[in-house]
Amino acid sequence: MSDLELLKRKLQREQSARKQAETLIEQKSRELYEANQELERFNGELEVRVEEATGDIRASNETLGQRVRELAALNRVASAMNSVIELDRLLETIIDVAKEVMNAEAGSLLLKKENGQLEFQVATGPGGEQLRKAMIDVGRGIAGQVAQTGEATRIDDAYCDHRFDRSFDEKTGFRTKSILAAPIKVKDEIIGVVEVINKIDSEAFNNQDLQLFESFAGSAGIAMENSRLFEQTKALAEDLREALEQERRLSIEKDKMRAYIPKHVVDNISRNREEKLALGGKSIRASVMFTDIKGFTSISEVMEPQKVVDFLNVYMTAMTHIIQDERGIVDKFIGDGIMAVFIPADEDDNEALRAVQAGIRMQGRLAELCGEWHKTQTDVAQLNMRIGINTGEVVAGNIGSETRMDYTVVGDNVNVASRIESICRPGEVCISNSTYDKVKGSITADKLEPVLVKNRVQPVLTYSIVVR
Repeated sequence: MSDLELLKRKLQREQSARKQAETLIEQKSRELYEANQELERFNGELEVRVEEATGDIRASNETLGQRVRELAALNRVASAMNSVIELDRLLETIIDVAKEVMNAEAGSLLLKKENGQLEFQVATGPGGEQLRKAMIDVGRGIAGQVAQTGEATRIDDAYCDHRFDRSFDEKTGFRTKSILAAPIKVKDEIIGVVEVINKIDSEAFNNQDLQLFESFAGSAGIAMENSRLFEQTKALAEDLREALEQERRLSIEKDKMRAYIPKHVVDNISRNREEKLALGGKSIRASVMFTDIKGFTSISEVMEPQKVVDFLNVYMTAMTHIIQDERGIVDKFIGDGIMAVFIPADEDDNEALRAVQAGIRMQGRLAELCGEWHKTQTDVAQLNMRIGINTGEVVAGNIGSETRMDYTVVGDNVNVASRIESICRPGEVCISNSTYDKVKGSITADKLEPVLVKNRVQPVLTYSIVVR
């Protein structure tokens, strides 16, 4: 074979190989193109899916964030309302928190009255003051219908809703746009309605706002019931306090009566203590003591009021202890004076001697107190006391009115004791002749000039016991 033929065959083989290579390249190019197309479709689908997933996550985050805000708002509502107990303050707090939580321009709270109508208890926002105490019928307007049906409602455009009552806007000059209204319930009973009006950052409230507001109204109902129970408990506690105080007063009264009158009479009164005590009295024998501090009125005028009170507390306490120690009864305090009564415990008891012994001890105790006051209270260090005592029949019983009375002793012999005290010289214990007759074997006394006493013809003989 010639070289030329060999060259031709070689060229043919090369051409054939080139065609095969071109065919393979074309095939691979088509495959690569198709792979690129598939990759682009996959990338497109992936982008869509990523965008969808991102949207879902964003929506979930927004829902979760909204839920967190709602729970935080309800927690603030509960905290704010649970911190307020008095009903009037609580109602104002409910509306203040409602406006803040719902981001509303105005709010109102209506309570159902005994006549079945709703009354505006709280109304805030422009024109709110004009609505306070205004009344509406159940079934009238948005709030009236909510009170009637017990269902919360959302109004996007109040003026397009046939239920809306424009008279309040006309009265106040306020423009109502959107409304949320929910019933306030206590144990499934509708007691009122709470409203918020005009969302500040939006044209209207949405369903999430309505759900949150319903929860808010539920919390408000619980808080109002708690307030009612608190007021009820406080009233019961006050009634109990008054009952205990009344029992204490009756116990003191009973103790005083036991000293004045026989036990069976006291027991009879005690059995009927819830009925009013009858006015009247019983005649008994007693020694009556009156005491008075000489010149105390003029001294008290230049003393500080607190010092006067402090002095009297110390003085009265000391004198009372002595009277009670001698089994006497402090009937009453008369300014700086004291009225005491000594009743015989039995037929053999010398109550007059106990009264005189008490008077002597009281004069001695005052001297001791003056010695102590000389170091700290020179204003009262030179005080002197007069004591007058008389023995005889007196009337013991309830003196006063049916609404205000006191168990005490009255009568001519009480007046005589008071008159004897008034003429007694400071530092002495002056006693009547009737008292002297019962104590002359136990004490020494100087006879004084007879004393004229009002409503008595004969002067009263008196005796002086010099103590210091």
